[in-house]
Amino acid sequence: MKPSASAIVLLVSILAPIAGAGEPVMIVAFGDSTTAPRTVEGKPLTVYVDILQKELSAKDIDATVINSGIGGHNTGDARARFARDVLAYRPNVVIIQYGINDSAIDVWRDPPASRPRVPLAQYEKNLRDFVRTLGQRKTRVILMTPNPLRWTPKLRKMYGKPPYDPEDADGFNVTLRKYAEAVRKIARDQKVPLLDVYAKYEAYDKTDGRTMDELLLDGMHPNAKGHRMIADLLVAQILPMTSGGGRVERPWGRSGPGVLLNPDCVEISFKTPYDCVSGHTMLGMPDKTVLAAYSPNNPHGPPGATWVAFRTTRDGGKTWSDERRIVRHEECQACGPSLLRTSDGTIHVFYLGFKKHKWKDGNPTPEDQSDLWTIHSRDGGETWTGRQRIYEGYTGATNGAIQTRAGHIVVPFSHYVSDPGRLVARTVVSADGGKAWTLSNALDIGGKGDHDGAIEPAVIQLKDGRVWMLIRTTRGRFFESFSKDDGRTWSPAAKTGIEATSAPGHVNRLADGRLALVWNPRKCARRELWLALSADEGKTWTPGVVLARGKQVTYPFVFEYEPGELWIAYHDLYNNWGRQQFRIVKFPLQAAAGS
Repeated sequence: MKPSASAIVLLVSILAPIAGAGEPVMIVAFGDSTTAPRTVEGKPLTVYVDILQKELSAKDIDATVINSGIGGHNTGDARARFARDVLAYRPNVVIIQYGINDSAIDVWRDPPASRPRVPLAQYEKNLRDFVRTLGQRKTRVILMTPNPLRWTPKLRKMYGKPPYDPEDADGFNVTLRKYAEAVRKIARDQKVPLLDVYAKYEAYDKTDGRTMDELLLDGMHPNAKGHRMIADLLVAQILPMTSGGGRVERPWGRSGPGVLLNPDCVEISFKTPYDCVSGHTMLGMPDKTVLAAYSPNNPHGPPGATWVAFRTTRDGGKTWSDERRIVRHEECQACGPSLLRTSDGTIHVFYLGFKKHKWKDGNPTPEDQSDLWTIHSRDGGETWTGRQRIYEGYTGATNGAIQTRAGHIVVPFSHYVSDPGRLVARTVVSADGGKAWTLSNALDIGGKGDHDGAIEPAVIQLKDGRVWMLIRTTRGRFFESFSKDDGRTWSPAAKTGIEATSAPGHVNRLADGRLALVWNPRKCARRELWLALSADEGKTWTPGVVLARGKQVTYPFVFEYEPGELWIAYHDLYNNWGRQQFRIVKFPLQAAAGS
């Protein structure tokens, strides 16, 4: 039985407005040529996607509607591009309309085809898989039946053979009507809204004085009037979702006392008995063991009250080992570690030996000291030896380290200089596995104050062999510098196009060759932590994805646990620096814009 006209638009309870929503609506229209942009006589046809965008904007709905329709595609083609053309946008709503190409039997071929391009059972499976995947992400889905077809002289010439009946006005829909019925069944089973375009067009055709040809451009594709009809159905369906502020938001998770997590983030943090935990570093081992290093207690307490420790997970973050100590100093606070595993299997830890922060008359005093230290393990973290101070002075937080392709260990850091007091960035480099260290030239961008200047840099080696340094500043954006000799000398620091608040970013290379950057954009200070990707070695970046929101979610570290799965560590400063926690989330790469 075909649905009545009153049942065309299903306003089901699962699409009721969401209270307290705060994100702009992202809508993706996923389909074939009846969705895709189209040109008629050299001019763009206004398709339903265009109308939907205009109508929502006219009603002050903060929405973006993406047209992911491609002519000639069926649901088999759609599977191959689902992650890139749908999931990558992290949509709130996805509109799906396929069927005409799936159901087509190409009787015009030599020899003629005898079966649909996509069998009905496979078509159903493909659609169900799309709906299931989106449902798991708490993304709203709207299914649309394909529009029916009508004969034209051109179509009769191509398809006017059995099983099609060119003598019957409805004879071109012999297979298509079965596919439309399959969409209805899936919508009922999966409890998602259905826009029955097929039935709506038929109802129009049965109205006195009207014909379906008035809705079709060429017997197959909707014309302007046909697209208008579809857009009206969609507006009626989507508006109830956006009442109360005009926004729809997928549910965000919670972490700790005040952090909201992106719906695609899964928290895998471990619990500690300490009110204050600093450190933001992880290390993946060849056997998929992950080490996470941190410092318990407030580093501004008495000497020896904190230390560098680590825990491990062997099951992807489900469970973590008990704490194991790496190093403790009696005369200072060992804190703020970074981890590096070199090509010979040695695990290096770089950390601060904090003693005192003391300035006078705008300059650091001789008592102002936080040295840079290192220690290493050659047995996977069982024992730690070779404690060595590699810079004496006042350094800021460590921010990772790398080993270049030539084998040099490059450790970025920043330290105070005087007259006026400010920070400069540089690296300390070892060409012999950490026995001897060489200090690079200083990168000085000027400034005045104990948090001004070139601060807490991160480094990564580019494909052309240069090492790229990304530097925190107070100038509203990152600065950068390049080294052609494995970090021993650096070019003058210059502004990048990456806007950032005064907080460090972290960059790492993915298995597919791209760079991943996690940072705090300028516009949201430290209240939001973002992720972006670059396929051209940091020249341009994808639109940022918000990973976490809180009072201060900052000092990130990112690495790829396995292809497609990022682990991001950060500081949750829920009560400023005296009470903070070290948090870890995993995030699917396909959920990042542009993935």
